[in-house]
Amino acid sequence: MILEILEAIIFPGALYTIGMGFLFDWLDRKTSARMQGRIGPMIAGPYGTLQPLADFLKLLFKEEIIPSHADKLVFLFAPALFFMAPILSMLFIPIIGPTSIAGFQFDILAILFLLGFSAFVVSILSFSSASSFTTVATGRLVLQYVSYEIPLVLSIIAAALCSRSLSVEGVVGAQTRIWNVFFAPIAFCVFIVAMMAELEKAPFDIPSAKTEIVGGWLTEFSGRALAFLKLTKEVSYVFGCALAVSLFLGGPLGPILNFGVPVSILYFIYFTVKILGVGFVIFVLKTSLTRIKIGQATQLFWKILTPLSLCQILLILILIQGGLIVAT
Repeated sequence: MILEILEAIIFPGALYTIGMGFLFDWLDRKTSARMQGRIGPMIAGPYGTLQPLADFLKLLFKEEIIPSHADKLVFLFAPALFFMAPILSMLFIPIIGPTSIAGFQFDILAILFLLGFSAFVVSILSFSSASSFTTVATGRLVLQYVSYEIPLVLSIIAAALCSRSLSVEGVVGAQTRIWNVFFAPIAFCVFIVAMMAELEKAPFDIPSAKTEIVGGWLTEFSGRALAFLKLTKEVSYVFGCALAVSLFLGGPLGPILNFGVPVSILYFIYFTVKILGVGFVIFVLKTSLTRIKIGQATQLFWKILTPLSLCQILLILILIQGGLIVAT
């Protein structure tokens, strides 16, 4: 029991996820800088690796201002609820082996609930600010959520169908011989696009468009609240990539090499390399693409990605009936 608690708190639990969140923030900024002909962070730490941590600490000790017209209770407690959603979700992801810390038979449904809960908390945070900018952001946020959620769920269902399991552990365990991405490449692409919308990464940074509505739903937040909200977005980045790896790329599974290295270390290396690879793809896409309108986003998800997801599920069912996908 004590060991499980330590794993949930330290490794591969909360502290590991937060550390990866800072690393993703640094890699994102460095990738964007390189693609745009800039240098990126260089001062704090070697090659600027500690810059995300420095930015977090700077915000943490700044004055927190709560607008007089805002809901103070939401401002004080909702950021913590938003922060807990990706942290709890990561407990269902296998990292150092084929099993996770808190996995159970239907944990994919719990992950879907936490994804929806996260969007709900953001909506409450945005609405509670009672600002003209956050009001616009709330409308965009809700419309974008109801647009991308359908193809996102359908892509997850496609991966679950390939593995005949509603457990992340079951999905990972079914990919010992071949990854789901080879059976469901369309679902994998749809998942990446929908997850970018979930993370509000360009071209889907519509609810937090700085050039249009200042900072979107983050406009009225400052100090500790803003620090944890920004950290939560980076941790969600890590979780999104980890979920993609678990559902479509075999999670931490890989060839077992006889080099005298513990198997758990190999699993951890495979998992880390995979999520960094998926993260790099998103880094490049978000830097290459410009923001689209909310109407264009809804048309993309409803008219293109949702039919593609349904076609992918139909194809998987045909492959299952033909015996090309066999339950393990």
